[in-house]
Amino acid sequence: MTAHPLPVGTRVRHYGQQWAAARRGTATIRESKGPYRDGSYEYRVTTTVDFSRRPSPDNPETRETWWSSTATIPTETTQ
Repeated sequence: MTAHPLPVGTRVRHYGQQWAAARRGTATIRESKGPYRDGSYEYRVTTTVDFSRRPSPDNPETRETWWSSTATIPTETTQ
């Protein structure tokens, strides 16, 4: 189980991203909020324009969105 909150700047992926390249991260944490009553946090992340594909020059991490800590997994390896 991942200990939360994760620090700003941490490379992460969403639990729905299960392909091998996603383990290197598909987003970067920019801000966190919480803890909430259930112990969860929210992370403002920058992620790819097309969430279903890995980061690349034609799919940059320019979109900002909020992910729940229950759906946020830190990277297994560094890039």
